Amino acid sequence: MKERLFLIGGSGFIGKNLVRCLHDKYAISVYDKFIDEAYFTGYADVKTSLIELDKDRIPADVDAPDYIVNLASIVTAERDLSLFDSMIASNLKVLLNLYERFKEKSKLKLFIQFGSSEEYGNDGSPFEETMREEPNSPYALVKQLTTNTAMMLHRNYIFPIMVVRPGNLFGPLQGGKKFIPYVIDCLKQNAPLNVTPCEQKRDFIYADDFAWAIGELLKNHTKAVGQIVNVSSGESLSLKSIIEHCRKVIDSKSKVNYGAIPYRENEMMDLRCSVSKLETIIGQPVKFDMLNQIEKLI
Repeated sequence: MKERLFLIGGSGFIGKNLVRCLHDKYAISVYDKFIDEAYFTGYADVKTSLIELDKDRIPADVDAPDYIVNLASIVTAERDLSLFDSMIASNLKVLLNLYERFKEKSKLKLFIQFGSSEEYGNDGSPFEETMREEPNSPYALVKQLTTNTAMMLHRNYIFPIMVVRPGNLFGPLQGGKKFIPYVIDCLKQNAPLNVTPCEQKRDFIYADDFAWAIGELLKNHTKAVGQIVNVSSGESLSLKSIIEHCRKVIDSKSKVNYGAIPYRENEMMDLRCSVSKLETIIGQPVKFDMLNQIEKLI
């Protein structure tokens, strides 16, 4: 009999890719305030439920799962301070509601809370989990608050939780405004690209590789509980090198207007995460070929 996995906020880009990659290994239930019915008709064995996760709890008559992955969050690079209330609701309140609902369930082996590599701030790449965080945006600050809350729940109440800090995810089903889908779409249409100087480096990870890593953490749950873990490629590439690689693969005639858009205030110029802790927990080296995965996506 398959172990039960709940994906909270699982109807978005990451959740749907986790379903695609893990549905044959786990009995998956998806809870979200919006359900992409068209997508999930292709996965008849996956249960879906509409729920306002920051307001309501999963009904008490629903049996506890073996694992929970909490993806629920508003993701934004904006520095707008007015976003705090909505981000606290979509992060901290959801976590606390889930804790209250499942805190007495001994069957739960691992609760994976999503943090962000942006919690680290600008300096010190490659980022290690022991480093002091210096978030530069409301999003990153709320993520750090939620991470600290998760660790408190483990320390004080022995809740089987961990925090995953992903690299920059990309892959199938991602929204067209995100960097890699935007670049590929413009290049395929031979349309001009308006971008920053693109000297900043990012640690990208393909959705399939990320799903594999999550699966390995679930399998090694006894070593993962209570930990903060980077899940990324461990390498960083400049955005310019990614654009030029895609342009070559597609053989695009697009004009790339480097510098047409200014850097964000306090722009992080090199985001690279150490994956040594991930390797220790799952007991094997992590080697992902990001450029090859971009070619697969193209």
